[in-house]
Amino acid sequence: MTLACMDCLLFSIQTVCNGVPEKKPVVLVAEDHGQEILSVLQSFREKNAFFDFQILVKGETIPCHRCVLAACSDFFRAMFEVNMRERDDGSVTMSNLSPKAIKAFLDFAYTGQTMITEENVDMLFQLSSFLQISILSKACSDYLIKTIDLLNCLQLLSLSEGYGSTRLYERTLEFVVQHFHTLTKSADFLEMNVNVFKKCLEADELNVPDEEAVLNAVLLWTKHSLENRQKFFPHLIKLVRLHQLPRGVLEEISKSESLLSSNGDCLQIIREVIVSLQDLSGFFPDARPSTTEKYIYVHKTEENGEIRHAFCYNIETDRWKELPHSNLVDMSGSSLASFGEKLFVTGGCKGNCCRAVRLHIAEPFHDATDETWCYCPVQNHFFLIPPMKSPRTMHTSVRALNRVYVIGGKTRGARNIRSLLDVEYYNPLTKDWNSVSPLPRGIYYPEASACNNVIYTLGSEVEIADIFNPSLDCFFRYDAQVNQWSELVAEFGQFFHATLVKAVPVNNTLYICDLSTYKVYSFCPETCVWKGEGSFECAGFNAGAIGIADKIYILGGDYAPDEITDEVQVYHSNRSEWEEVSPMPRALTEFHCQVMRFNRYRDPWKADP
Repeated sequence: MTLACMDCLLFSIQTVCNGVPEKKPVVLVAEDHGQEILSVLQSFREKNAFFDFQILVKGETIPCHRCVLAACSDFFRAMFEVNMRERDDGSVTMSNLSPKAIKAFLDFAYTGQTMITEENVDMLFQLSSFLQISILSKACSDYLIKTIDLLNCLQLLSLSEGYGSTRLYERTLEFVVQHFHTLTKSADFLEMNVNVFKKCLEADELNVPDEEAVLNAVLLWTKHSLENRQKFFPHLIKLVRLHQLPRGVLEEISKSESLLSSNGDCLQIIREVIVSLQDLSGFFPDARPSTTEKYIYVHKTEENGEIRHAFCYNIETDRWKELPHSNLVDMSGSSLASFGEKLFVTGGCKGNCCRAVRLHIAEPFHDATDETWCYCPVQNHFFLIPPMKSPRTMHTSVRALNRVYVIGGKTRGARNIRSLLDVEYYNPLTKDWNSVSPLPRGIYYPEASACNNVIYTLGSEVEIADIFNPSLDCFFRYDAQVNQWSELVAEFGQFFHATLVKAVPVNNTLYICDLSTYKVYSFCPETCVWKGEGSFECAGFNAGAIGIADKIYILGGDYAPDEITDEVQVYHSNRSEWEEVSPMPRALTEFHCQVMRFNRYRDPWKADP
């Protein structure tokens, strides 16, 4: 028989020692060995040969082989590894499974195959859960995930909990959250498990038209079995984001809804929310995305300080709107950050400093200010709030952990003063500033992006203003929860320049857009490695960049002082594709842009009817 005829591979390694071939062992790799062993064991089963164990189930005796049971089931393996009576007696009684289920298990154990159908999936799921057969449990989960719909999703949630399938539970809960408003109209919703109900109410992604729909769902679910569920009511009310409701709705429902007016704890909760809305309406950043209208806000003050442009872009409708004159004033070198339904303008230089970035940095003296302003688009109101601890210009600001952080920049004084290490944050709800851990090193041109509670900060350590494009050589990570900075390896290469890189969050992952090479990179925090995500069409050097959900928007910019563009491009990270969307109403370069979200009932930029 030739080697080619054999269902195995032979490897022989031969070396030469003092001119004499030295024989080495031959390694045999039988590629079909596992399947052949299964076939032999199945033939033993069919011939009733070599049985050494019995499963007793509801009056029926089913013979089998211990080794097969232990190899396939963690339950049986644990049974045979410890000193149990079943191991010594050579049999075990199963009272909670049927003979049909045991035979289905043995068919799978001896062949490695089974057919999952709508009729047997529940039996196989129960079987795999009890006998701890992970591969079969996953297969059942995968089968059921493909069947999730509005009619069975709540039953599948209960099933996944009962069988301990985390994968099925998470996918089904995701479906329930996405279709929550529709499900509240079904009879199954009224029987929803309280723990599942709580998880839905906690979810940012809960798909409802407004927060009033969430409150109505809590009332409906509680009233369905009032005697049994009234004890859960105060906790459920706390999970409703009451501060995202209109004050008038809260006042009316607290009087007209007997379930609320008769419960002292709930009534007190609502009263406290009503009081907080008097001063803090629009400051709460936890509105569910499905209840908000999302915009990109663009603002630019021309070099003369008098002409201002303000646009908003509705992300859903792909329409721009030129806004009427706003009261927002931004000094040269200031920074903008959005929080809830407000904008915060921090610092900048007083006087007649140049607004163009490189010219501003080159000013011989920075009359930096510590002033901080808040702009409310709903009321078109611009007002002072408590000042920062340090005057700043050419810094960056970003929202994280329900705070507005300001990072780096230059302070008041001559140009050669080193960049600030100071970092501080403003809490809009408590109206105060607090200092946190400083930057590890000064950054000449900071760029920051917040991903969950982590702030990534990039820039150049070079302090010489005459350098046209300083290299990007600083990369820091700040954990806002533990107040700790760490320096990351900045392997950006010579083609990355601090003034030509934009950092944006995409699904809470850091992305950078290099406006000089038109490439996009994502950062993996586990490996500290940058991954190329593709290229985009030409964009201006001083373009704006916005990350929202799974998209990046690149807006405007300039190719030369007299060649400014109004183009807007969108990168879809889920399919690595770019598309061009509606252009801005005016070509702009070096401007502020922020994502703004408004509760729909309070939207100041909604389309004209």
